[in-house]
Amino acid sequence: MPKKQTSRWCASSFLKISKCIHGDDVALPLAFCPPGSVSQHLSSMPSGNPEGNEPLLRFQKEMNHYYVARGSSVQLPCAYTHTVDSQQYTEVLWSIESADREEQPIIWFTGGRLYSDLYKPMEGRVHFTSADPQNGDASIIIKDVRLSDKEMYRCLVKKLPELDKKILDLTVIEAPSQPLCSVDKDNSMTLKCSSLQGTPPLHYIWSKTTGNKVLPTQAIVDPTGATLHFNITERQCGSYRCTVESMVGTKHCDLHLDCSLPQDNNVSSPRLLTTTAVAAIVVTITTLFIVTVVLAVFLYRKRKEQHQDIEMEK
Repeated sequence: MPKKQTSRWCASSFLKISKCIHGDDVALPLAFCPPGSVSQHLSSMPSGNPEGNEPLLRFQKEMNHYYVARGSSVQLPCAYTHTVDSQQYTEVLWSIESADREEQPIIWFTGGRLYSDLYKPMEGRVHFTSADPQNGDASIIIKDVRLSDKEMYRCLVKKLPELDKKILDLTVIEAPSQPLCSVDKDNSMTLKCSSLQGTPPLHYIWSKTTGNKVLPTQAIVDPTGATLHFNITERQCGSYRCTVESMVGTKHCDLHLDCSLPQDNNVSSPRLLTTTAVAAIVVTITTLFIVTVVLAVFLYRKRKEQHQDIEMEK
């Protein structure tokens, strides 16, 4: 079968090839359509009103750029209105537009039929939000968003005699991971905070969560915000929190500076207790308590048995 005949008829209504096989109309499965033929067919249809009047097909105004965290879901809106009750059915095609590769259809509604697995990397993750996209809502939802889903998406709606499209830009962002807090103590105190994962830019914010809840006036924060320097005094002791945030999420870690006064002078001696260290101390104390109780019960029962043996001998 000549290739151009297939391309010409593959994307037509109900996917028919006219007089290509034994002179009869034969339904062509979508898998046999050449790449790009669906979008080429829809894009080649005349758009606009031939009379030059106001367009009959209009998209609702919504933002065109969407930011979403990896692993979450995102809805790409494509709501439209058609002012004339046309007898023609509506076709809706969503595709990925890319400058370095051919346009890739991902989901298609035509002639009352739905084709949702046109692109294997997104198979099972793309769905129309409406059970009937031809009734004015052709929005889609992408589930379990991956970093590779960062693309330009095109919603193309055809309802003769009109055809129009809407372009949406999707940016997928890696949310910051749980940051790690640490401290370097020399002549001054340096509190450090680092999130090992996350799409830049990441913003680090330090705060004091105990006492006067005010950072030291002489504190110096490095340009990234991840490091806090200050001279330690008893007034500066307490709990500090580092919060790392991006456009799609926040995480934080805590540090505790416990200052005790030595007996030989009045200079404070800071000791760092991280959240993990405090938890370890609590676990240790709890374990010792349980062991003590178990040992006491064992000794009590042992003595009671010995006392009963003595009574029986008498």
